Amino acid sequence: MVKMAIEVGGTFTDLIWIEGGVVHSHKVPSTPHDASIGVLDGLNSAMEGDLSGLDRLFHGSTVATNAVIERKGCRTALLTTEGFKDLLQLQRQLRPNVYAIACHKPEPLVPLNLSFEARERVDAKGEIVTPLDEAALIETLDLLLEKEQPEALAICLLHAYRNPQHEQRMREIIAERAPDLPVVLSSDVLPTFREYERASTTTMAAYLVPLVGRYLERLEQHLDAGSPGCNLFIMQSSGGVLPSSGSHGRGVEMLNSGPAAGVIGAVRMAEAIGDDNVITLDVGGTSADICLIANGAPEITSETEVDGLPVGLPSIDIANIGAGGGSLGWVDGGGMLQVGPRSAGARPGPACYGHGGTDPALTDALVQLGWIRPQRFLGGRMTLQPERATEALAALGASNNETADAMAQAMIDISVANVSQGIRLVSVQRGHDPKGYAIYAYGGMGPMIGALAATELKAQRVVVPPYPGLFSALGLLVADLKRIYRETNLMRVTDSVADDVRAAFDRIRKQAEAEFAEFGGKPQDIAFAYELEMRFKGQGYELLSDVDPDRLEREGKDYVLGLFKSTHETRYGAVASMGEVEIVTFRLTASVATESDVMSSLTRPLDPTADAQPADTGEITFAGAPVPCSYYWRGDLVPGTEITGAAVIEEPTATTLVPPGWTATVDRTGALILTSEA
Repeated sequence: MVKMAIEVGGTFTDLIWIEGGVVHSHKVPSTPHDASIGVLDGLNSAMEGDLSGLDRLFHGSTVATNAVIERKGCRTALLTTEGFKDLLQLQRQLRPNVYAIACHKPEPLVPLNLSFEARERVDAKGEIVTPLDEAALIETLDLLLEKEQPEALAICLLHAYRNPQHEQRMREIIAERAPDLPVVLSSDVLPTFREYERASTTTMAAYLVPLVGRYLERLEQHLDAGSPGCNLFIMQSSGGVLPSSGSHGRGVEMLNSGPAAGVIGAVRMAEAIGDDNVITLDVGGTSADICLIANGAPEITSETEVDGLPVGLPSIDIANIGAGGGSLGWVDGGGMLQVGPRSAGARPGPACYGHGGTDPALTDALVQLGWIRPQRFLGGRMTLQPERATEALAALGASNNETADAMAQAMIDISVANVSQGIRLVSVQRGHDPKGYAIYAYGGMGPMIGALAATELKAQRVVVPPYPGLFSALGLLVADLKRIYRETNLMRVTDSVADDVRAAFDRIRKQAEAEFAEFGGKPQDIAFAYELEMRFKGQGYELLSDVDPDRLEREGKDYVLGLFKSTHETRYGAVASMGEVEIVTFRLTASVATESDVMSSLTRPLDPTADAQPADTGEITFAGAPVPCSYYWRGDLVPGTEITGAAVIEEPTATTLVPPGWTATVDRTGALILTSEA
């Protein structure tokens, strides 16, 4: 039986699968107007139209993210507590630039004319202050359904995280009057405090329900027709997969699922190689996604943003910048050359694709300098047109009398600087020295600029994993079944804290076990991790700490206070004096380990006699000067092979540059390990 993964990027849709212990791969252009077309085309072409042997399909997609960014979700309405209909418009008083005179807030997904109020009130303790006025609610619903005709409805009531009774009753009433209308409750999506973040997340979930539901239904129907019994799993932004049955109403959890899969793949690869501290550099056609992995684990944030809108769901902490192979070069109003964030995308693509693009992209610059050979692009499956790259670069430099080569080098330098700055964002600015980290470079463009960025950051080790252009898809094959549960319940740390915390986690654990039972998971197979979000009483932000249940039982209050103090000192330095501490949110991670033979399929013994000969030799332009270069085909390299730069290592999904002064060694996992001779 075949286990396959599909990851949809902005430019390409990647497929990778294991059959008979052998890893296979395939790559097709994405179809941004309807991602399912590219997915189904890729699936059919990879399996040659016969899906009967497909057992499990793992899927990561940009569908949800793109729908929010491009505002292509459904017509969504919001029902909230009386007096709070302006919640999505008011937002927070946060400013990206504190010195800017004008502050432009992101456009809410639900306009004010689609925001409605319900007469009810629950206080912060969960006690009902004003009962739900059902008669008034029915009048509001009739007006809403007749006049606005929403495609989905979000309900976010004040303090519903403490008492969801009113939200649940409203859903029952709506089901009686509009049974086909999708209704999303904040108490289901995000049972935590901070009403704006909860409302933003809930409306985003409702905004995506019809789109994601239709998308998954098309995939499920196609699989049912070709391979009955095939299980479809969907990647979550938290780094775990779930059966598609648990994702139809939770499209908001699919945000950034593709980059998250790549990070999980890097974690597994780093475990096999022996790297504890890693910075992932996933550079594709449109963007670069960067994540820091310390002591073998990426940080999971409690909140992220999509197009400026907060999403209060746990996500792998990934920084995103507009730098990729399709990033376009352009001259700003001051005459300065810029690269990105605008992208050529899949169509028309870089000028050298010959699909009508006239502006030079980073890929055009690499072709111009000889780093990418036109006849070997995508393993020879797509021949590029270098003369079009030269024309586009020459046109860009015409105003400053610069040659095409000079513009190509300038575009590469700017792109490397942008990527290096992104790496500093997740490392230096958070107290981590990148010199102590291995940079895992993947994506179609990551292996090309990974060593260049490492040189600028003075990092001495770059790892290019197997199948780098498909590595996020490979990460799907090794991801665990996982979901993170959060619940806000403000609680002072007192002598009874051990009993109080245990009771809260027991309640959340029962919810997790019930949900995993629906996924086919057995209680004895589920691993649980416990965390507390705590703060000094009166503070506005919390710190996350891992909890050892056994120590909590033995040491009680002293353990919890010591845990918070240690976390606070790690983040901010020594604590002058311990004030009153309160627990704000309980976080439980439930996971079932995946059974994967990916690493064993990739691993081969080292060959001490390995001495690969280049498939070809030639010359590239590097730092403005011609440099002799050896070209290798990655499939011919065996573990133990050592290559000295300048060299270009080609394969079907990416191209790796080994700059002068660097050496590449093939690891037993098939990864290329680049080290600086300096």
